[in-house]
Amino acid sequence: MGNNDELKGELLAASIHEIKNRLGLMFGELDDVLSAVNLSKDQQQQVQRIKSESQFVSNELVRVLASYKSLGDDFYANVDQHFAIEFLEEVIARHSYTVAAHNLHFTLDCNEDVSGFFDNSILFIILDTCIYNSIKAGALNIKLSATEDEQFLYLVIDDNGPGFPEELLEGDFSQGSISVESQSTGLGLFFANKLIQSHKEADLTGSIQLSNIMGEGNKISGAKVTLSIPL
Repeated sequence: MGNNDELKGELLAASIHEIKNRLGLMFGELDDVLSAVNLSKDQQQQVQRIKSESQFVSNELVRVLASYKSLGDDFYANVDQHFAIEFLEEVIARHSYTVAAHNLHFTLDCNEDVSGFFDNSILFIILDTCIYNSIKAGALNIKLSATEDEQFLYLVIDDNGPGFPEELLEGDFSQGSISVESQSTGLGLFFANKLIQSHKEADLTGSIQLSNIMGEGNKISGAKVTLSIPL
């Protein structure tokens, strides 16, 4: 990036940081007010939805910044070793408001010794994108799992939603080729793919694969996203 682009990035980062801080203050004020009043069950559910949407806005701001940076030639992943189960548990904890607001259920399937080298801040953004896509599609159950082989750590997100549309499975979202119908999901996955490609080891590069889960009668019973991270 040139000097002007670097300045734009710094201004964007500063603005996003300030907005996130203000949202955090709003969360605190809201919790203080709510602790002093009695709400009906429906009202409590509405509050959880407000919190969930506010958390989404906060996470989306971080994704905007990371996506902007990923378009630069000097973008790189700050990798460190992480145990997959600890990382995925933190992902679930980050979505506590989402669980309460949408009656969402997470399951976790991962051996304690599975680990990999990755930038957890980038992977948080990618998994947040996948989880919000699942919620938007109407999924109520999301399974997070992790496995590894000699070359890759695999993080998998399964849901019980309607699955990915054919145009998204057949299109090349890695090149930003998306239809109007799948624009929101496709654009998010385009930037997620840009982010995971910053993970490299020798001649291996991180990638995202999309597929649908097939149930009884060869009917779609959910969507699957597989993140491959080189070891």
